[in-house]
Amino acid sequence: MTQQQISKLLDLPERTLRDWKSGRNRLYTLLSNLEYNEVKSKIGVVDLTDIVEFEPSEFSVNLFWQTNSVSHQKVNAIISNYLGTLNRKDIEQLCQKFGKNMVKSVLDNKYKSIYKQGFISTSGIDIPVSGKYKDNPIYKQLLGIINDI
Repeated sequence: MTQQQISKLLDLPERTLRDWKSGRNRLYTLLSNLEYNEVKSKIGVVDLTDIVEFEPSEFSVNLFWQTNSVSHQKVNAIISNYLGTLNRKDIEQLCQKFGKNMVKSVLDNKYKSIYKQGFISTSGIDIPVSGKYKDNPIYKQLLGIINDI
């Protein structure tokens, strides 16, 4: 596995892995010699593109309104949709279920995309955005919630 894959699977900061690489060389070597997909299946971790079983009762509201029962949804869609609620309990559930690093990654990608296109499109109305996405107050609020967990 690559350092990035190890970080993602174990939900560890890359700086921790860099420390392990120099200080705990055997542990890092062991991890880097494992096969990504094998480890992923053994510890039950998912990628953003994976489709998982979605249980609406785990969240405050069902944003996948097609059904009130269990359905299958992409991990990225689940995280992205529930970040939009700004609901602390839903965000805590996302972090518990998918890991803080994955939730932060979706948050960053979502805001990078919005600022790259230069506007937020809502119900046919385009709201212009400018500046840096990391200065956006909602981004900061969401990041604060994630970091507090």
